[in-house]
Amino acid sequence: MNPILIDLPERIQTSRLILQMPQAGYGERLHQAIIDGYEDYVAWLNWMSVVPTIQSVEEECRYHHAEFILRKFIRYIILDKSGDQVMGRCAFPSFQTNWLIPQFGISYFIRRSQRMKGYATEAAHAMTLLAFQVLGAKKVEIYCDAENIASTKIPEKLNFELEYTQRGGWPRQDGKLAELKTYSLFSEMKLPNGL
Repeated sequence: MNPILIDLPERIQTSRLILQMPQAGYGERLHQAIIDGYEDYVAWLNWMSVVPTIQSVEEECRYHHAEFILRKFIRYIILDKSGDQVMGRCAFPSFQTNWLIPQFGISYFIRRSQRMKGYATEAAHAMTLLAFQVLGAKKVEIYCDAENIASTKIPEKLNFELEYTQRGGWPRQDGKLAELKTYSLFSEMKLPNGL
């Protein structure tokens, strides 16, 4: 099936969160989430060292909206259901997507002030269900820098299994190569209940 013909939900609700398709008007709130712990994203996600402006994040939201519609890069903005605060973002990155299988990888970040509360796990759980139930995934992966212990706990909590570790699998801003852990899940039936 042509991915553009798949009906993807523009909003997904979990017990505490709303995953919202990017669109115009979210730039300023997303920017606040991005700058809340930006140096961590540079270290672990290989983001640019220069902090983006509010305008550039707003432009990205509009561009990401178009990519979502075209199914080129599926992203969601993570919102706190009670206060509508932007908590972070999650996605199926295009370089981890293989529509022929189909197979999807999940990426995520949560603003520093809201970490250690299970929000990334809750968002990744929702993305895993979306992959299996809507996109017909046969495999879902989560990549993590081995030294980013907080991030590796998320796939482990969701019953993903460590499939392999790749040395030198990810560049870092400090010039070193990260050791990349790849966690995999082949069925939604392995997901824990209650999320």
